Amino acid sequence: MLPKQTEYIAGIYLRLSKDDERNGESLSIENQRRILTDYVKEQGWTLYDEYVDDGISGVSFDRPGVQRMLDDAKNGKINLIICKDMSRFGRNYIQVGQYVDYIFPSYNIRFIALNDNIDTANADSASMDMLPIMNIFIEWHAANTSKKLKAVIASGAKAGKYKTPNPSYGYLKGDDEFCTPVVDPYAVDVVRRIFEMRAKGMSLLQICGVLNEEKILLPSDYRCQRTGQVNKTTNDHLWGIGNVKCILNNEMYLGHLCQLKTTTVSYKNHKVICKGKEDRVIIENNHEPIISQELWDKVREYEKSVSRGKMTKSRVTVPLSGLMYCQDCGNKMRVHSGAGGNKMLTGYTCGLHSRCGKGCCSSHYIREYIMEEIVLNDIKAMIDLTIDEDAAKQIFLAKRSGMHDTQSAEDGKRIAYVKDRLTELDRMIVKVYEDNVYGKVPDEVCKTLLEKYQAEKTSLQAEQAELEKRKETAMQDEQDVEEFIRRL
Repeated sequence: MLPKQTEYIAGIYLRLSKDDERNGESLSIENQRRILTDYVKEQGWTLYDEYVDDGISGVSFDRPGVQRMLDDAKNGKINLIICKDMSRFGRNYIQVGQYVDYIFPSYNIRFIALNDNIDTANADSASMDMLPIMNIFIEWHAANTSKKLKAVIASGAKAGKYKTPNPSYGYLKGDDEFCTPVVDPYAVDVVRRIFEMRAKGMSLLQICGVLNEEKILLPSDYRCQRTGQVNKTTNDHLWGIGNVKCILNNEMYLGHLCQLKTTTVSYKNHKVICKGKEDRVIIENNHEPIISQELWDKVREYEKSVSRGKMTKSRVTVPLSGLMYCQDCGNKMRVHSGAGGNKMLTGYTCGLHSRCGKGCCSSHYIREYIMEEIVLNDIKAMIDLTIDEDAAKQIFLAKRSGMHDTQSAEDGKRIAYVKDRLTELDRMIVKVYEDNVYGKVPDEVCKTLLEKYQAEKTSLQAEQAELEKRKETAMQDEQDVEEFIRRL
């Protein structure tokens, strides 16, 4: 049962967000506490407890302090809630309105926002009449502040400022103006080892096993050790697949500064979502790389591969396991072992045939040594071609692209013509506009000419894009062939 209306048991609410810290002492927790406790004493009320949310935004009511206060109010422990101003209680005008207009009255709770002259005991006051508009303005301020902060953060990221509180594992923040990442002597070797192990075909779980067996500190443990903190983010302090995957997908190790990878749904909804690569801010060659582009590409190549070789019962993974497919049904070929003379002969058989029987597909059985011989002979034949690298390059390019040098030359000439014609069309369009303005060309003629020129321009731009794309493809083919020859 609540006390009489004159016997108020008060709970004071104090909140400070990170954005408010710029205003200094005027909004500090200590300042709010002093003002509110003095006011409660002056009125002769009983102070039951104080409820604090320090460093938390007011746009959401999912705050520990405010939730504890509301629970105490609903349970009858307090019947008066006081805060310094409405923005301390919340910056979401819909939820603030629900509490002030519906929830508090239903529990017979008086609410006071001291500096804004809001007091639900004086429902007819001018301040109470202005409360809905005030709440909307408070929320607008939160939205506007959020927009400005995002703009500042984006501007800093585009300028190359590395302002993250926790640099990527393997790097430390530099002392310069941009906090340029510098290599961490301890963690750099661990990062390189992880990439090298993955490039050699080790699974993520196997890599975790090696790191845990050697008792290498987890990235979060290492960071806390350096800063003298306690790691509360994990209980087992062991490497997991997520830790390894995060390192393998981090472009920082190539020397590229990649920021603004994530954002929130809105200033109200703080759920974190990942941005697309086109929306991120990437500055290439920003700092010292830890791994080479070749090692990165090798890992990406392995990640993209659909082939995953399986171990036999004797814990051996045969070289072509997971790489062979049945030419009739398209299913993967399975490793098959069978007795032959005094030793076990390994071969490959159609996976669909093994699972469903001969009615679905024939076995297509082929022995391992025969298949390996075919592959090795093909590799040797290609190596023989590379004795004359220039000739080999032309052969491989012809097979890869199906184009001839004459086609490339024709494309080059056509691109030059299209560019000249587009420049000429722009001049002609401007000339028609000017002649129309000076009365030299009637409106109908101007319209007809502009439509004609614009149609030709659109067609040529599409053709130019296609020719440039074909040129880029040819250049990429050449790079791929050079890399292929280098590997051979």
